[in-house]
Amino acid sequence: MQRRKKRILLILLILCMTFTGSGCAEDTVRSIWESLGFGAEPAATETVTPSPEPTATPAPEDFRFRDGIRWGMSMQQVKALEQEEMLERSNQDWSIMVTREKVAVSRFTADLVFMFRQDRLKMITYEFQRQDAAADFQYLTGALTSIYGEKQDADPLMIKTFMDAINPGRYQLDRIREACVWIRDDGTAVFLYYYDQDAFSIMYTSPELAGGLYQTTGL
Repeated sequence: MQRRKKRILLILLILCMTFTGSGCAEDTVRSIWESLGFGAEPAATETVTPSPEPTATPAPEDFRFRDGIRWGMSMQQVKALEQEEMLERSNQDWSIMVTREKVAVSRFTADLVFMFRQDRLKMITYEFQRQDAAADFQYLTGALTSIYGEKQDADPLMIKTFMDAINPGRYQLDRIREACVWIRDDGTAVFLYYYDQDAFSIMYTSPELAGGLYQTTGL
């Protein structure tokens, strides 16, 4: 239909140019187009390709925990991925979710604790209480080393400081021993340490908390 209309206009344009000269041709065609009820002839438009939507998919090297849980998730997002029943409590800016039952970790079981600041996941711990704690601790040291490489010594005061922000007084400094840490490429820190005689923990801290963990200038 549009092609036919343009063919009619072309014929009228040729006739107009023949009898009145080219000077009036453009105005005449526009008047005819408008008189046919089509308004002004539409100008050519440039096709704009929309920009791709930003993706929330984390980079391949970013830390993922268990079933895809990652730093910065809200409590609701974590609950949607972690199917274990949770107990919750809050302390000022921090909120905690702990599994009601122990979960499987390697060949052991542990309490799993998620820690959020202003509803964003910042820390995770597995807490073990074992009769044969020394052997189990060594086994997990080897397991973590097989994933993250060689461990470094960790400062017990740093570990206590992390926990005091959430649960003041839970750790006694003189009970934190054999503390070590692995630093992932994305900045996540993975600590392993005793916090009592037969109790030890694996603590994961987000890059935001673990940033600047050690001064390495000149090393």
